Amino acid sequence: MTKLTSRAKQAVETKNRIYECGVNLIGKYGFDQITVEQIASEAGVSVGTYYYYFESKFELFKEMFKRADEYFLNKIADNLESNIAPEQIVEFFEKYADFTYENGIEIVKKIYISDNKMFITENRPMQTILQSIIEKGQSSEEIPKSMSSIELTNMLFLVGRGVIFDWCLRDGTINLKATMKKVMGIVTKGLN
Repeated sequence: MTKLTSRAKQAVETKNRIYECGVNLIGKYGFDQITVEQIASEAGVSVGTYYYYFESKFELFKEMFKRADEYFLNKIADNLESNIAPEQIVEFFEKYADFTYENGIEIVKKIYISDNKMFITENRPMQTILQSIIEKGQSSEEIPKSMSSIELTNMLFLVGRGVIFDWCLRDGTINLKATMKKVMGIVTKGLN
């Protein structure tokens, strides 16, 4: 692994500070209610520095989803405990619930809106990981082939996002992980 120079470390720290400040402002006010100038000010950098790291305000928003995908690629994809496809699906969505919970309800409430098309962007790693689980399950005949892996992936995310949206509607008063596990357990049993 290449060791970062002090200048490279500082660049990573600056980008992360801008990102964290932007995410916090999104959580407080919503994406549409903040400006690049506010983010830069909050991060203690110039607007030019902001634009050095992010081409636009939307690029910062996309970074949130990129980091979620990286988390699933690096921490989840090859680390599911079960070897049984339907159980892996439930476990995948438990991890999805954990990740969502860690982001905090205020931020999640601000991004779970109908204008946010990042959730349905095709070929994101998070979706391809789940699709791969489904395809393996279909190959081993644990999951029927009556629907394509893409259709099943979309359907399962629809259900998972619904659980998270309900958690938001209830202001986080339900146990997100337990609810996700229960709902996905029922859904995966219905796949047979």
